[in-house]
Amino acid sequence: MSAAAPAAAPAAAPAQQQPAFRRVFGFIGGAVAKVVSTTFIVLVVALVARHVPDDKNTIAKTHSPEVVLARMLARFEAGSVIPRFEKYHVSRPDAIAMLQKVLRPARLKDYTVVIGEVGCGKTTAVHNAIRANSTGIVYHIVKSEVLVSMPGLLARSLAFEPNQFTEGYLKDRGVELDEVTSAAEPFRSWVLLSLILRDVAQQFKTKHGHPATLVIDAVDEIAQQGPALLHAIQDFAKAAADEQLLNVVLVTCDGSNLPELKASSAMTRARIAEVSDITDEQAVDFLLHRGVNEDAAKRAVAEIAGGRFVLLNSLVFELQFKTVDQIFLKFHIGTRGALRRLFGDLAQISPPVSSTFCRLCRGAQHVDDVEEALGLDLTKKLLATHINILAYHPNDTYTLHSRHVQRSSRFGVLRCVSAYVMI
Repeated sequence: MSAAAPAAAPAAAPAQQQPAFRRVFGFIGGAVAKVVSTTFIVLVVALVARHVPDDKNTIAKTHSPEVVLARMLARFEAGSVIPRFEKYHVSRPDAIAMLQKVLRPARLKDYTVVIGEVGCGKTTAVHNAIRANSTGIVYHIVKSEVLVSMPGLLARSLAFEPNQFTEGYLKDRGVELDEVTSAAEPFRSWVLLSLILRDVAQQFKTKHGHPATLVIDAVDEIAQQGPALLHAIQDFAKAAADEQLLNVVLVTCDGSNLPELKASSAMTRARIAEVSDITDEQAVDFLLHRGVNEDAAKRAVAEIAGGRFVLLNSLVFELQFKTVDQIFLKFHIGTRGALRRLFGDLAQISPPVSSTFCRLCRGAQHVDDVEEALGLDLTKKLLATHINILAYHPNDTYTLHSRHVQRSSRFGVLRCVSAYVMI
């Protein structure tokens, strides 16, 4: 009997087979995963590369001189947006019509200086004149910023952003920049802005057939910090008018700044336009619409405010708590105090000064007569906005600044100056 065949080795248990299986398929899976992950990373990098341009291309596309000039041109074409004034305001068709001719002259042959005493409503009138049709007009108002900031803030109003391409662009145009780049601020920024602005103005005129307009309001803020920048702006305005390239309109808050403007030779190509106070009838109507009773409104206009908006607005509030006489007394004391601070011992005022005040109480006096009697230094001090005694007018006359100053003189405040003042 043959020997029994040896029994077959039992099959390996599943648990014993798994390591070999894992080794084979783990190797395959790892290789596949590596390929897939590498491919995924490559695809992601390629996708990102397609949608994120390199920095140099981005800067060239958004900051190139052509783009910079196009933005500025678009700003002029759109014009400045002037929000509407919702409250009741006095209609001034004559002033607005005059300003609209200033903003859009039939023929550009000079630049314009618009003046108006503090609080006469000059800026509101300018806004109304622009709002009717702002196309081609950029408006910028100077505030009490540091002088070196002024060109940069004006550039912002013009949508101008200087960058690393600006100077290269100007050099390619043949502009010598050695003196410009070595200049101190704010003159360096102003000159760079003005050079670019000339090119934009030329583009606008070529495209539209007439010059654009740049309005700079409250230029007296520049003069108070130093006249040199204001004179540089005047030189630019004159050159732009000579070339019929850009209509520049400078707005100053009162006549006290006019002597400084006239100190520039560029003033020979400037014309002066004045926004005056409103009429007494309009002033009374203004107060009536603000809730002041008629008798108080008429007295307040006649004795204190006249047609000066800044005074009318203060009266709307003060007449709720005080009488016209009480308000006038406050102004009367302020005028007397201003004169005392200016003159010192009022009893020592010379007869020519006293007689000049006497004539001014009766009405407007010619510039030459007033300046000869008072002297230029005293005249400038009396024009200064913190004193508010004299007011200058483009017809070469001076008047007392406001109605309450005139009335104060009649009630003796200027009689304190000298016995020569007899009204």
